[in-house]
Amino acid sequence: MAGIRYAVLGSGSSANSYIFEKDGFSFIIDNGFTLKELSRRAGLAGFDLTKVKFILLTHTHSDHFKGVGTLSRKYKIPVVVHHLLPDDDFNKMNPFSRLDVVPGKEYNFDSLSLTPFSTSHDACCPLGYHFSLEDKTFMLLTDTGIVTDEMHRFAEKTETLFLEANYSEDLLMSDPYPEFLKNRISSDKGHLSNDAAIEFLNSMTDSTPEMVYLCHLSDSNNSPAAINAALALKLKWIGNIKICNKGEIYESY
Repeated sequence: MAGIRYAVLGSGSSANSYIFEKDGFSFIIDNGFTLKELSRRAGLAGFDLTKVKFILLTHTHSDHFKGVGTLSRKYKIPVVVHHLLPDDDFNKMNPFSRLDVVPGKEYNFDSLSLTPFSTSHDACCPLGYHFSLEDKTFMLLTDTGIVTDEMHRFAEKTETLFLEANYSEDLLMSDPYPEFLKNRISSDKGHLSNDAAIEFLNSMTDSTPEMVYLCHLSDSNNSPAAINAALALKLKWIGNIKICNKGEIYESY
């Protein structure tokens, strides 16, 4: 993957951010960190935030957008959002500028080819992203309670997949969370469980994707140990998996 670099700068219930770079052109998906913390994490992974051309936003929950406005204003970076996102929701971030995208439509800039797609989450106008940098393909699929045929089609033509494995069903059911919150997390507008993520991978062909990052782990209802136990018991798909522990940085190989 010469010339292409990426990193999970942090993933989990508290803050999420991903960065991608190709020959000096870079973009970020989400930022739930303060500018100081994002700068620290990007620096540790060897990325220069002054080179970021776009911030792609998945949705307006604080663990994904809390630091977007500050980052956008500091470096005058436009924020890419669903074209139907209300101005009131967008302006809460107070960003530098806005770029609208339509789910299912392809967009091209420099070496980036991008197609957003709709997800199922309890936020206004949530998106996932399928994109390519030159001939390398990526997909970010988190914060959705269900998977769709469209998501399957994108995943089948993806080399590197960032896939939500938010909660263990057993841990969630035994958690002292109030019932309404458990129902919200496990609903069609909530998150993908470990079992749902494994079922999604089992539906893939053996050759795709090549690399999967299991991410957006719940702070209290999941763990690498719980995921590994589920993988050992249920995974049939053959490929490379990296479990992204909460808040840690993971750089491309």
